[in-house]
Amino acid sequence: MIGGSDVSKLLPHLLQLGGFLKQAMDHYALLKQAGKEVSPEIVAVYLQTKLGGWNPRVGERALLDEPTRAAAARFLAGVAINLVGI
Repeated sequence: MIGGSDVSKLLPHLLQLGGFLKQAMDHYALLKQAGKEVSPEIVAVYLQTKLGGWNPRVGERALLDEPTRAAAARFLAGVAINLVGI
């Protein structure tokens, strides 16, 4: 469990997630400009390749396993599509 001052150790990782969200938004916008139909799953696959080399840790604890990485990619893809579509 992360508690107290350890929560501040998550902030750099949250900033990195924001960078991945930006990449997802840019990718989605480019595909839409090219006239492609884009689903969240397509953007999630793109993001999974970007997240593949990212291994955030807090102390000795790894924050992502493969199922969590896939869920994070799908979550960010959905948010990106919702934001770009506004």
